[in-house]
Amino acid sequence: MGEMRLDPTTMTWVISGEEANKTKNHSHDCPFCPGNEGMTTPAICEVRENGNWRARVFPDINPVFRIEYNEDREAEWMYDRMKNCGAHEIVVDHPSHGVSLPAMEEGAIACALEVYAKRIEDLKNDKRMKHVLLFKNEGEFTGSGIRHSHTHLVATPIIPKRIEQEMRWAHHHYARKERCLFCDMVRQELGAGVRIAAENRAFVALCPFASRFPYETWIFPKTHCHAFESAMKAEDERYLLSGIIRHITAGIGAITPHYHMVLHNSPNEKARFLNGDGKTLREDFHWHMEILPLLREVKRFNWEEEFFVNPVRPEDAAGVLKGGNVYEMVR
Repeated sequence: MGEMRLDPTTMTWVISGEEANKTKNHSHDCPFCPGNEGMTTPAICEVRENGNWRARVFPDINPVFRIEYNEDREAEWMYDRMKNCGAHEIVVDHPSHGVSLPAMEEGAIACALEVYAKRIEDLKNDKRMKHVLLFKNEGEFTGSGIRHSHTHLVATPIIPKRIEQEMRWAHHHYARKERCLFCDMVRQELGAGVRIAAENRAFVALCPFASRFPYETWIFPKTHCHAFESAMKAEDERYLLSGIIRHITAGIGAITPHYHMVLHNSPNEKARFLNGDGKTLREDFHWHMEILPLLREVKRFNWEEEFFVNPVRPEDAAGVLKGGNVYEMVR
């Protein structure tokens, strides 16, 4: 049985041990394709049209975090451990096998975005969950073993380290200036223009000033909003974000098929967390998506040294991605 252990030197939680459920799919059939629903766990929800599903959500068959667990925090002298309680869900974004994000129609991406938002909102009703992480892995370099477009939703009793760091610095910036750090960043980048990869009237995609990876791209809403699930209630917003995602992933896909897409969203306001006691969370945090491409020359993430060597300047990367003109961005 797995458990979570806290590294006291970095205050990072590590999942230790193996889970008992090691059921594997030995069939050559894709478990995410229509007709193979019996190969997955039962669906939590489905979006259906004309009798067929467009998007489908179900618990991962081998979850990293388990909804039936309680935290059961305990000490071992100076060390801390707890059970890996949480939730791990799979969202199958599209019924067709092998269809990538750029090849999907905007309506399909917008449908997936709506499903993400509804599941995040529902998972945040559980006060044990401090954060809901959404991430999508494309390409074999990312470790994705199934070539059918899908996304992971992971609810956890902790806030991921990078999100916590963003929260702390965003709060620090707001405490000094009474302005959102990310809004300031977006305004400056829109004014300079040199690192903008795509934009429409609601969203902007930019290659960050200190990009860690070649062609790394962040997507921000232009209007301040701390929670993704709130922004996605409007159909127009979902379609506008879909257009940006298609454009950027098409540009990155022309360079490499391997990338991570991660949602940096606000933590669960119904749970306890540290960010100046959360009093200014709605003002100081700004949700965004980060797309992290992996090139063949980049053999691994440089987590060990915590330094990233990026051979492509973000200004040059933005020019390449902007110049693709793959999709019309004037909606």
